[in-house]
Amino acid sequence: PDLQQALQIVNEECHKMVEYIHYTAQDYLQQDKLVGVIGGDHSSPLGLIKALSEKYAGEFGILHIDAHADLRQAYQGFEHSHASIMYNVLQLPQAPQRLVQVGIRDFCVEEKKLIDNDERITTYFAPQIFSQHYQGKTWQQQCEEIVQQLPQKVYISFDIDGLDPLYCPNTGTPVPGGLSFSHVEHLLRVLKRSQKQIIGFDLCEVAPDPQGLDEWDGNVGARILYKLCGLVD
Repeated sequence: PDLQQALQIVNEECHKMVEYIHYTAQDYLQQDKLVGVIGGDHSSPLGLIKALSEKYAGEFGILHIDAHADLRQAYQGFEHSHASIMYNVLQLPQAPQRLVQVGIRDFCVEEKKLIDNDERITTYFAPQIFSQHYQGKTWQQQCEEIVQQLPQKVYISFDIDGLDPLYCPNTGTPVPGGLSFSHVEHLLRVLKRSQKQIIGFDLCEVAPDPQGLDEWDGNVGARILYKLCGLVD
């Protein structure tokens, strides 16, 4: 019973967090400002995406860079965890029309079934990305294909663990076999040159060295944030 009560409290407080970010984002969007969320847990940007879905009536796509599919209906009973952000996004009343995932390499059966059966979702799994590259398909060609899957308006959701753990050793759920900094830098460059409109972004799961002795995670995260801000002129 105590655990169930604790779970209920966490879910209720997470819902409050989503609504706070939702209302705050609405206020900024009404001022014609472009909004970005810096997490924190990857559940953090749901409120912003909800506000954008209302503003654009769902007529935009999400470029989701991550090691994980984040398509679980719930994770150990938690409805608003980092493992459910994209599932929750797709349940919005005016959900984005496209979800294009890049770098995914950790997922469950439930998530794979949703990927296979929801026409809104296109997933570029990390092993397939590298396999195609080794067989002669350039990263430029793959980036062009990824960008073509997106509609004119694009929101970028960037979980730092989409990168190889070499670049984010202290993130909460690192997974080997990820993208390099140069991979994502080039993908963002191709997106920029496509003339698509970036309507918002988030950068989540950047975590410092718990001993405070190494600034590497923060260094990489700051550089990614700099690149994201450069897309939204």
